[in-house]
Amino acid sequence: MKRCILTMVLTALLGMGALVPQADAAQAENRPKQPPQVIQRAPLNSLGIEGRVAVDMYVDAEGKVPSVRIWRSSGYPLLDAYMLVYFHAGSVIFSPALDAEGQPVPCYVRQMFSFSKGEEMQIKLAEAVKQVQPKIKKYPDVKTQTVISAKLDDKGKVQETKTLVSSGNEEYDTAAAELVQKKWKFSPAYDAEGKAAASSTACVIYFGYLPNPPEIQSGKKEG
Repeated sequence: MKRCILTMVLTALLGMGALVPQADAAQAENRPKQPPQVIQRAPLNSLGIEGRVAVDMYVDAEGKVPSVRIWRSSGYPLLDAYMLVYFHAGSVIFSPALDAEGQPVPCYVRQMFSFSKGEEMQIKLAEAVKQVQPKIKKYPDVKTQTVISAKLDDKGKVQETKTLVSSGNEEYDTAAAELVQKKWKFSPAYDAEGKAAASSTACVIYFGYLPNPPEIQSGKKEG
């Protein structure tokens, strides 16, 4: 029986795994005396995509992460969306940063996450072949994003959208869903038998900013 790839992708978005991020590093501005330290973190899941995502996190004085932005994109919308869903789910808790007097203070943390392909997947996920983002100048006073999931048919056409992580602004979320529905294009997913299949994916729509482009990795070693 053909399984819909939609279920597999959404499970991965909220699932568990075994990838470990690089060491935490506070941004240069507002650097506390003692940076926050990870005390609880849900494992990450491999999506069968190799890439690196850098995020900027606002860590409050209780060690919680109320907001996150993509600082450097992996180049894969699904992978970037995964990271925002992961933090939105409260998957990481820090010990609070401390000032010179030992008092808890909020701060910003920039962290890079590296993903490997892991085991060879028998299915092929849908991929974004056309990505459209809102004009930055249209949103001069904000820097936020909305994560949208898109249900695709076996030709890669968007059938339905849903907000996975809100920007905090209903108008932006609606605009994001409409943009993905009308402007984004996807290649179809393929099942283990090599047949095009209905599936789901996720992407990030940015308002007032765009993340830095993916790192160019030169001299990549084989094996």
